[in-house]
Amino acid sequence: MTRSRFFFSLFFILFIFYCMRFAYLQVIQGGSYKNLADENAARTNPILAQRGIVFDRSDKIMVKNRPIFSVYIIPHYTKSLKRKEIFARLGSIFSVSKEEIERRYLEKKSTIFEGVLIAADVPLSIVSKIEEEKKDLPGVEVICYPMRSYPYPGYAAHVLGYIAEISPKELELLSSRGYRLGDLIGKDGVEKIYDGQLRGISGGKRYQVDAFGRPVKIEKIIEPVIGKNMKLTIDLELQEAVEKALGAKEGAVVVLNPNNGEILAMASHPNYYAGKKWEETSQYLHPFMNRAISGYPPGSIFKIVTLSAALEEKKVNASELFYCPGYYRIGKRIAKCWLESGHGRLSAIEGLVWSCDVVFYELGRRLGPDLINKYAKLYGLGEKTNIDLTQEKRGFVPTSAWKKTRFNENWFEGDSINLGIGQGFTQVTPLQMALAYGMVATGKRYKPYVVKEIFGEDGKKSYSAKPEIVAELPEDLRIKITDALHNVVLRGTGVAAFIPGFEAAGKTGTAQNPGLPHAWFVCFAPYDKPEIVIASFVAHGQHGDQVTAYIARDVLRWYKENRFTGTSEKKERPGQYIMHGAQKTPYGVRKKSKNEAEEDLTTEEE
Repeated sequence: MTRSRFFFSLFFILFIFYCMRFAYLQVIQGGSYKNLADENAARTNPILAQRGIVFDRSDKIMVKNRPIFSVYIIPHYTKSLKRKEIFARLGSIFSVSKEEIERRYLEKKSTIFEGVLIAADVPLSIVSKIEEEKKDLPGVEVICYPMRSYPYPGYAAHVLGYIAEISPKELELLSSRGYRLGDLIGKDGVEKIYDGQLRGISGGKRYQVDAFGRPVKIEKIIEPVIGKNMKLTIDLELQEAVEKALGAKEGAVVVLNPNNGEILAMASHPNYYAGKKWEETSQYLHPFMNRAISGYPPGSIFKIVTLSAALEEKKVNASELFYCPGYYRIGKRIAKCWLESGHGRLSAIEGLVWSCDVVFYELGRRLGPDLINKYAKLYGLGEKTNIDLTQEKRGFVPTSAWKKTRFNENWFEGDSINLGIGQGFTQVTPLQMALAYGMVATGKRYKPYVVKEIFGEDGKKSYSAKPEIVAELPEDLRIKITDALHNVVLRGTGVAAFIPGFEAAGKTGTAQNPGLPHAWFVCFAPYDKPEIVIASFVAHGQHGDQVTAYIARDVLRWYKENRFTGTSEKKERPGQYIMHGAQKTPYGVRKKSKNEAEEDLTTEEE
């Protein structure tokens, strides 16, 4: 009886165990085993979605797609014992070692079912060889992939950005959003910021296969969803004119509409398209850096901030005169004006017209860092503009508290006179200065943007940009600063940018820097009914009137001839006289060069 009970109990325990195991396999793990069985009998070849097309503001295509072929290995359909042979065959086809193919495979392998990208943008000759040896390459798939194509290489490169294979770090952050190893992802510009809208959703073809992994029939087709299209604020023809005006100089040009914040053109050089000089360029000049939104010392273009602060805080009045002997004495220090012979007696407004350093040394001393910082913030300096691009820098405008914290030193008057002329610790971006001068132009500072609309294949918009005012300038102050900047172009340091019938208001700048100084010119036109703002910057360009003002002049001329339909008040330029090829300024006469004979009048740069 005892033995019978023992066997009965044993049988009962085994029965319960097998029932539980059966329930576990059928109920809990049933889905997984079903998927595995399905995968054994079928395979899915991905159909990758096309990224959306990028248009300029006039519907000209700036970025499109072209078909390329990529080679994948699907681990589930390769026997581990044959992989060495597959690696060797692929190595022979690609003219690389089998170890190199194995390295790529192991580096990117994720799951047994997910394809491992071995090579992208493969030529048709390689595709043909793989197809010829298909029977000896089980698990090797050639997939047609839509790749980015740029009809105008180099134009607005840092605005558009580029795409590349997703990195392990990016995959770790984005795998929950459907990204996989081998996917291409936006790495810069709008390609990165709007990658989720541009990339679309991949589909695939599901095949039933035989025991050898050969397709028998298509079970299901999942159509890919094409990415959404995008219209930029960029004017492609204006962008071309800007690129040509900047040329091969290291620098940036920003052109924007001061009435709504739209970026009409943005060039930064060097860019990704350095050609044969790529190795040299990438090592020394950092082509991936967008100089239009990177920080640099501003020099004299910052003087609108100092003058605004002095006028609004009543540290100076319109009738007060200053005397410039060519230098400024503060304690034992002598700070020179750019004009060694001095400007003589002039008002603060005239000090801006002629960019007299002595006037702005004194205004900087009267104001101190904290008041200057207050008005710098009003103009949007020292903080990000939040443009829809990557890489943007904040810039910097110092305060007395910052210096104490950073260097454990008090703020001195010598620091204030440097700050008054835009030197010292101050850093700004070309975009920030374009917005600041746009604020003078219209009285309003807008949030800048480069994407105007996002829409699907059916034309239905999912996004439409709306202008956003972020700050305003008092009208009486705006008029005073505008008048001074207009006179800079009429008779001051910016006369190189004078265009009859399309008169600008602007300011040159030479920013001291280790090595050669940086050159600036920022302007808006027409000065009385502004349509565009141009911020031109050349690293180590030395003099604004000799470099950047001419870049702006070329852009202004193009805009007048191709876009401007209005009228602008014409004025004579006081203080300028032509005498048989010589150029007379209020500070003397200099002989024109042969190349300057047909150019607009210029004065010596600050």
